[in-house]
Amino acid sequence: MKHFQRIVETLKLDVNLNRSTGEALAELAQSAHLLEFGKGEYIFTVGDASDYVHLMESGRVILSRQTHSGKAFTFLIAVRGMSLNAVTCFMAKPKVFSARVAERATVVAIPSSVFRQWVLDHPKVTAGILGTMADLLEGSYTRILDLIDQSAENRILNALNMLSGKIGPTLPLTNRDVAEMTGVSRETAARVISHLHKVNLISKSRGTIKILDEAQLQDLSTSPFFML
Repeated sequence: MKHFQRIVETLKLDVNLNRSTGEALAELAQSAHLLEFGKGEYIFTVGDASDYVHLMESGRVILSRQTHSGKAFTFLIAVRGMSLNAVTCFMAKPKVFSARVAERATVVAIPSSVFRQWVLDHPKVTAGILGTMADLLEGSYTRILDLIDQSAENRILNALNMLSGKIGPTLPLTNRDVAEMTGVSRETAARVISHLHKVNLISKSRGTIKILDEAQLQDLSTSPFFML
């Protein structure tokens, strides 16, 4: 099968799927295929059926939702090894977020019906996904409190600290991404990012924020910021 080995290697990167054996992942890969998307394209949009599970092989994808008033809320910035909807496919409901490609991306697509049955056949994977669901619930609660209690600067510091811990000190973020992720205006995000740049906590280039002092960032962060 075309791209079979690339699909298997991508499945191995998932923190829950890699609880299974290599043989089991190869079995799942038989039902998967690789899809390529250009910058600005959508892998899926709000209201689409949850027919497929998608896992990132390369690139960067932003999961977000736009309100009727036009305000956007970013739920996830996905990079290599991350799943876009491995949990929500179990709910058999239309998509609640849109997945927009921010940087040319390749994703593995697996039919949801196949994925669900495969997970149920592998208890260790099932246990891992249940743990992820628990983290999602805790993270949603913590993020709501963060939006209520924390200043815009603290929210941005918390978000940058969380992301650097997940994907490293070089973050593929624009001011718009930061604003949508933390619930502040673009102007506020730009002001805070500019200040952090001036005090040498970060460096900023087009489409990228680099953390220069991770220890100081951790010290300045006031609470966990969850984005799963």
